Amino acid sequence: MDEVVLLTALALFTLLAGLCSIVFNKIKLPPLIGYLMAGIIIVNFWHVSAEGQSVISILSDMGLIMLMFCIGMEINLKKIRKQGLFAIEVALVQLPLMVLGGMIAGSMLGFNSVQSLCLGAIISGSSTAVVMAVLKSQNRLDREHIDTLVLITIMEDIGQVIILSMITPILAGTELDTGALIAMIISIVVFMAVSILIGLKLMPRLINWISDNVTSEVVVICAVGLAFGMALLASHVHLSVAIGAFLMGMMIAGSRKSKEINHDIEPMKNIFMAMFFISVGMKISLDTLVSNVGLILIIFILFVALKTATVFLGYWIGNENARLGFISAVSLAAMGEFAFIIAKEALDYSVIDANFYTSVVGAALVSMIALPFLTKYSTSLWDKGAEKCPERLMSSFRGINRRRDAVYGWLSETTKKSRKDFSARMARSYFQFIIILLIEVTFYMVTSPVVEWLVAQFGSQPVVWNALMLLINFILIFLPTYKLIGNIKFVDRAIIDSKWKRRERGMDVLNDRFLRTSTLILAVFIDIIILMIVPNNLGVWEHIAVFAVALVILLIWNRRRLKKEEEVSRYVEDDDFGTADMEEFMKLVAERYVPNESADADAEVAVKKEEGAPLQ
Repeated sequence: MDEVVLLTALALFTLLAGLCSIVFNKIKLPPLIGYLMAGIIIVNFWHVSAEGQSVISILSDMGLIMLMFCIGMEINLKKIRKQGLFAIEVALVQLPLMVLGGMIAGSMLGFNSVQSLCLGAIISGSSTAVVMAVLKSQNRLDREHIDTLVLITIMEDIGQVIILSMITPILAGTELDTGALIAMIISIVVFMAVSILIGLKLMPRLINWISDNVTSEVVVICAVGLAFGMALLASHVHLSVAIGAFLMGMMIAGSRKSKEINHDIEPMKNIFMAMFFISVGMKISLDTLVSNVGLILIIFILFVALKTATVFLGYWIGNENARLGFISAVSLAAMGEFAFIIAKEALDYSVIDANFYTSVVGAALVSMIALPFLTKYSTSLWDKGAEKCPERLMSSFRGINRRRDAVYGWLSETTKKSRKDFSARMARSYFQFIIILLIEVTFYMVTSPVVEWLVAQFGSQPVVWNALMLLINFILIFLPTYKLIGNIKFVDRAIIDSKWKRRERGMDVLNDRFLRTSTLILAVFIDIIILMIVPNNLGVWEHIAVFAVALVILLIWNRRRLKKEEEVSRYVEDDDFGTADMEEFMKLVAERYVPNESADADAEVAVKKEEGAPLQ
């Protein structure tokens, strides 16, 4: 490589990036926007040779590695376990909903399944740097709430790393045959498992040993070398180098010298990070930017609406003040660095085109520019909204809040064992919801190619195979839906029967209807709604036919379940029931799982224990 080309590229890129950052700093916007603007100016008003593009590509990869390494080092898993429980809860609520909302919106905008998944992944995170800069400059939240928002963005980073790891095989799927794709997925799983289970234990000890025996600059050199080495390993298993660097940062974060290492490499990170964002801007031409203004605004509005709604929901579930939840949710409405990383990966794999990429980057820029104004007026927006809201709607909101308060009121008065059981059931309910979501995402993405393969291999009409796929989908989501409803009924029954809930009035009618309705009927009804919403190639009558077949299957299953219950009852009522029948009886009980009735019984026993009533 010609050294003149290298020096010219470095001089031009750094000086222009610095100049643009100074301009944006005057209007209190972060340097990141200046770097992106420098890339847009270079690609549109400066001819970059092939050697120059090669230079910026290398520097961009180095910047990405350094950026992700530093983000990883800011994640202290021990601190998150101790202080970040609420942030974890908010992230667990909003991340899946953001991805799902992005996928639904993408399908409505005409994107294919993989592009819709990329859109959901892109909009799911917020920018820690931009959020921190705006909050500190406006001083609208205290330090405790700002720290909570930072922990939420950190959890979003972890979630987006997991999402990027999961979708990498999907992005590369068009370039690989089936055998290579399976091998790639296995190698990724092994790489992630080894990195997390072994690396998090051994790497901090290694860094501690190095820091005890050599000077600090050698420790920094070793840490940076490990970051690039892990990035190289990640590239060998077809993962982004960003994931490898991020994992190494998480490993080193547990060492004693992690803060010193992060501080010492900050100048190097800033230089190369600028190169990465310059390269992101260089993918955008002014023509495509102007021609996609409509899509940019749609993605921006989608992001702000989903982010505000999902984070507010997380705060509400966490029993936080609604006004504070809304202000905090608006404060996170700036797309994160991972939006650029995921979009660039998708562009490199030719999954998205230049128009999609430009729209995403444009929407991210708009969100960063708009964030100071959104946070500035968030308080008055909430107050005016509450003032203008119709009384009937406000009454509904107050009723919903009373139900939430009933849950936390019951938890505050119940026993430690009951609280533990409640947490366990809520955790299971969450994972059952995630399982349903993953099943639907999988079927949404694979149904068309699988149907095409089945038609090619076995013939028949596509409508037949589409109907079969819908039937399999229905059956697969029925069990997690059935168990999810059972867990919700358990909690609802426990709250209704508690002494705290008995002091509330006017909330029992809906609960009674819900609890008296068969769990089987509720599960079927919810599954039908889900499958009617998820797009597929079947018409209304085909849906009705598939659901009819599914109902027949479920009725047969339910009849067998009731027969087992009768056999259990017969053994219990039999006067001659003795030791010889115990093994068969226990086998029947173990096979029986009825969330509706068993949940109610468990709740009734728990309540009677609390009240000191005799157990029947």
